[in-house]
Amino acid sequence: MPAVKRSVTARARAATPRPVPAGGQPSAVRTWLAVVRTYLLCDEVMALRLAPLGVRIAEHEVLANVAAEPGLSQQALAARCFTAKSHVSALVASLEQRGWLRREVDVADARVRCLHLTRSGEAMARKTMAVQAEVVQAMAAAVDGAELLGIESAMQRVGQALEALRDR
Repeated sequence: MPAVKRSVTARARAATPRPVPAGGQPSAVRTWLAVVRTYLLCDEVMALRLAPLGVRIAEHEVLANVAAEPGLSQQALAARCFTAKSHVSALVASLEQRGWLRREVDVADARVRCLHLTRSGEAMARKTMAVQAEVVQAMAAAVDGAELLGIESAMQRVGQALEALRDR
């Protein structure tokens, strides 16, 4: 087993919540650990499924975002990705070198570079988005529709609370 996989798996196991005692309510810490464990497992599964394609998660993020919105500026891409802005610049350069992405001057503002996928980039984006769809489907299949809506609603409220805490 690769060291990276072992590291992620070990962190996920460490974050495994203990069972809730009969009749007891889950504690905030146990709930938080369940969220962290699920995130780590999702990250691990995505990385394992993307690896045979020669693509990392951050590269998939760039491909998927540019596929969804051709002509996206690098600045707008950086705001959407779950990685540092400086890393996005390196990712764009790397994907351009691999022949999957091209930068074009924005006709409205020559200082801005618009991002577009090449034909091979579009093909790779379809493959990586199929991997993502498989992972999302597996997660969604574990709960019913009402639970899925509840999870979405709860995560939106938690996100808002964390944004308010960050902005204080």
